[in-house]
Amino acid sequence: MLIAIHAQQFPRVLTSIRGGVFLLAISAMVGGVVSCSNQNSRRTKPPFLFLFEEHPFQMNCSDWPAPLPPGTHAYVTVSPSARYARTRLETLDLPVNEVPALTIAADPYNSLIQIGGANQNQWKIQYCAKGKGDTAEESTGYMRGVSMRRTGSLLTLNGTDLNGLSGGEGTLLVDAPADAPVIVHSWGAIEVHDVAGPVRIAATRGRAIVLNTSGLVDASAQIIDYASSIGEATLNADWEINIRITAQQFSGHLNAYAQQKVQAFFPAGFQTPIDVYVNRPGDFNCRAEFCSKMKKSRENSLYRFTYGEVTKTRAPIHLRSETSQITLDTVQ
Repeated sequence: MLIAIHAQQFPRVLTSIRGGVFLLAISAMVGGVVSCSNQNSRRTKPPFLFLFEEHPFQMNCSDWPAPLPPGTHAYVTVSPSARYARTRLETLDLPVNEVPALTIAADPYNSLIQIGGANQNQWKIQYCAKGKGDTAEESTGYMRGVSMRRTGSLLTLNGTDLNGLSGGEGTLLVDAPADAPVIVHSWGAIEVHDVAGPVRIAATRGRAIVLNTSGLVDASAQIIDYASSIGEATLNADWEINIRITAQQFSGHLNAYAQQKVQAFFPAGFQTPIDVYVNRPGDFNCRAEFCSKMKKSRENSLYRFTYGEVTKTRAPIHLRSETSQITLDTVQ
């Protein structure tokens, strides 16, 4: 008798916030690494830079349990999800001259949207519809309620109501022309890599990861992870923002505002001016190598810390949190 162990794999930290427990745990873990009570204090633990690692996107669209090998008479499933899953994979190839810009609208029951820029003149789209339930029949019913519909340049993603571990959800993977505009509205998680065109993201109850972009970025989410060295980026987060600048100079403008904490990592020898606003001096934690060159001032009810030649109204990098901490650090 063969005993097979089946476990579902999850994206690294991209699970949408249904109750917020999982991401709160991740947030607390990362936040504990960079928290510090004194400016210019010595780092005691390395930062968690896995947030900014770019991994190839994958589309895992398969049923479980998988069919048993010949001669097998038993199957044991160990999984945090439902007993059965049934899936359907849909694909689209859309020429960029037919769809010059893509808009994606996803309802709350779509779990993950991944978009990667590539040197090509078409949109290559894969959508996995998945139903999960206590029986194969129940899973199939939920799966049939998950759909992707195209109307011109608009993709609409629809799922089914989740009840505990059962229900239907969709996952979208887009290989996009690198300089084509993309707009995404979703309650779930969104990840964007290597896009040079305009990107607008609204992840209402999810995490947005934007890596190695070089154009216009306008992102709002509960948590945002951003890494680049060039572009015009505006980031607004209900919880926190994590930033990694990948070159000694940032070309463009970066504005980041979070209701909770902001943490930013810079390479050694970083030279671009920075402007930081916090509610109290103790909310600013600076462990970067340029900290001794920062200047402190008062701006109305907030405290302002600047590095380099900063004008009164604008700086290449502007970071702001009025209710929590901002941390700057240097990484190799």
